[in-house]
Amino acid sequence: MDTKVFHYFTELARVKNYSRAAKTLYISPQGLSSSIKRLEGQLGVSLIEADGKGVRLTVYGEIFRKYAQDLSIEIDGMEREIDDLRRHNSGSLKFAVSIGLFNVFPRAAIDDFNGNADTIAHIESVKTMLDDDCEQSLLDKTSDFALLNDPIDHSVFSSIPLHKDMMFLWMKKDDELAAKDFLTMDDLMGKTISCLASREFKTSRGIESILAKPPYNCTILHTDEVVETLEVAMQRRAYALTVRTHAQAFHHEGYLGIPVRNITWGFGVAWRTDRILSPQDEEFLSFLKGYQRFYC
Repeated sequence: MDTKVFHYFTELARVKNYSRAAKTLYISPQGLSSSIKRLEGQLGVSLIEADGKGVRLTVYGEIFRKYAQDLSIEIDGMEREIDDLRRHNSGSLKFAVSIGLFNVFPRAAIDDFNGNADTIAHIESVKTMLDDDCEQSLLDKTSDFALLNDPIDHSVFSSIPLHKDMMFLWMKKDDELAAKDFLTMDDLMGKTISCLASREFKTSRGIESILAKPPYNCTILHTDEVVETLEVAMQRRAYALTVRTHAQAFHHEGYLGIPVRNITWGFGVAWRTDRILSPQDEEFLSFLKGYQRFYC
């Protein structure tokens, strides 16, 4: 029996709804349903039944919940204790990085840390992945720390901010807005703007939820890559919303980027809230603080 099912069942019994339980468990409703069905198959009885509003426990489910709650707590405690001891003895850390952040945070810093750590700490592996996958790697404990784009869910993770900056609006130099040193969202009203899709850049979710609605009513063109964001802006005679490094690095003659005061982004280093920080962890976090940079 998969020990995760004790936690799954306990949460489902608490909220009595597959979708809400799946959200807090960071799995799909289909995955949660499959886990419960496998459990029922192993036990040979029905634990859950529909009641019109969600689900309710059967008499067998009530018995299972009584033991599952205690087992879930015990298993979590056991896994944390083993993980803490493993990390303390090995000093190895697994580091996940959201795609694109190595354009701002230097990849060479990892080698620098490994070569100069005072403790036995060393970064064992570095993986770059999409924001959501990066978060999931922390939840699954396949990564110890991660660089995550804002917003960071602080009900799940602890974090230290490392970078904050304004977003930049990229445009032709002869545009009506090009003479300004700074812009605000009011300058973007009614504009057509290309930006990274939210699956690629989590920050886009909050930005788009504001700009696509009144009073701004912007037309948003989604792209999957930074270069595509700028290319689409050029082809469609539109604007591109991007970060400082991209606005400056992908320079095309006749184009420039201007910061937008009230559209910001940032990233930080995150870890699970239930993680007990070791001396190696503390040294790594202290090292990362040396790369803090706040433009606003």
